[in-house]
Amino acid sequence: MDSVVYAKKMLYKFQSKNAANCLMLEDLTKKIFQTLGKNLEPKGILTVDELPHFINLLETAIEQDVIARSKMSKDQLATSDRLGQRAFPFLTLLKSANKYQDHIVWGV
Repeated sequence: MDSVVYAKKMLYKFQSKNAANCLMLEDLTKKIFQTLGKNLEPKGILTVDELPHFINLLETAIEQDVIARSKMSKDQLATSDRLGQRAFPFLTLLKSANKYQDHIVWGV
């Protein structure tokens, strides 16, 4: 009998007082945190002061992804990640936390 080995992937749960929780798998979370220039730790906080800058960085990365995707072939599009679609819930959380001046925490 063949056995199936599943890769363990961490699930991150981001929380803010006045917004819905945002759940993301490790691959997307790493990609977003690289975009933000922030180290990803098992536990952490995004402070209110950081949020406007992070929103700007993520929106810029999404715009660049849209431009890059517009130059791809159909085959490339079929196998590539769509950052805007995958990062939308996290961007929404950032904007909501910024609006209500709340921190975002994870791993707590």
